[in-house]
Amino acid sequence: AEIHAREYVTAETATRFAEHLLLNYNHDADITWLLDYYQVYILTMDNPDGRKHAETGYLWRKNTNITNGCINDSAGGTDLNRNHSFHWGGASNDPCAETYQGPQPASEPETQILQNFVLSLFADQRGEADIDAAPANTTGLLITLHSYSELVLWPWGWTDTDAPNHIQLQTLGRRLAYFTDYTPQQANELYPTTGTSDDWAYGELGIAAYTFEMGTTFFQDCASFESTIYPDNLQALMYAFKAARLPYQNPAGPRIIDLSITPTTVDPGTLVTLTAIADDNLYSTNNGREPTQVIKEARFSIDIPSWSTGALTYTIDATDGNLNSTTESLVVVIDTTNLPAGPHIIFVEAMDNDGNWGVPSAIILHVTGLIHTYIPLLVR
Repeated sequence: AEIHAREYVTAETATRFAEHLLLNYNHDADITWLLDYYQVYILTMDNPDGRKHAETGYLWRKNTNITNGCINDSAGGTDLNRNHSFHWGGASNDPCAETYQGPQPASEPETQILQNFVLSLFADQRGEADIDAAPANTTGLLITLHSYSELVLWPWGWTDTDAPNHIQLQTLGRRLAYFTDYTPQQANELYPTTGTSDDWAYGELGIAAYTFEMGTTFFQDCASFESTIYPDNLQALMYAFKAARLPYQNPAGPRIIDLSITPTTVDPGTLVTLTAIADDNLYSTNNGREPTQVIKEARFSIDIPSWSTGALTYTIDATDGNLNSTTESLVVVIDTTNLPAGPHIIFVEAMDNDGNWGVPSAIILHVTGLIHTYIPLLVR
């Protein structure tokens, strides 16, 4: 967050996202399993010196490094989102310009720290040539938060040619933009850019990378941030967290929504009813339409996600008995006889007719420690 100093909503969103995860662990099923099985790294402030300068009232974009040749202290600094080392060199060479790219690739300490950290997390999953696609089973996702314009952007920015994984990047981009009603598009459609963090992450490592352009102004008002910008982008970030395991596969599959279980707390042996909706239509339509397919299969597992060793999965049926639509109501009755006392996470996922499994959604079922013994009443 806040690679550009004046974009206030980004640091606040990143910080609140971290707080949301921490406060809801062991309470929210999705957050609990995500933090148990995945790792999320949240950089809440990429440009702290620039932010301090912006807080004095300047519409300040860059860092505050004035050693690169600008003799005007009020216009110095380097644009950190033109300084990354992948396809660096197409932005401004003027040290006083807002989009000054720096004297050389990754010249700035902020850029070096971010790149080195991401390199420590991910292996290179893409070939050296610009036309090399990352494999379908690539893992990892990077999101950089910006403001403003109400957009979800993906590589490339440096050229109007589609990235090798354009179809998969577009699919996930449309998923993410659904939550915010932003426009999903390739970054170059906004304007050409070079040396950006998302182009670098995808270009160097092959991981899915996106820019969220949040809100409608740099110094956003609190009311709109609280009412729409933060809650909508929180949902997008949560979906991104789910998709990070297989970002080039899972977003093509159906989403599970309206997941519920009745009752939520039971004695051992009680039958519970799980219901949900599998929907393959939940994409933004602001810039084209994503192809959708009918739901072919749905399943659940208990305490272990389906892809983990030892997981057992069980079929979920359509409420009407037939899986033959792009949106399906699901129902299954679960026998809790063999479940030990304590909370249990129920994972639910669905597959479309093209064989795409969507990301899972989860719910918590509590089993008490009580076992009832029934003694017959003898009447004499």
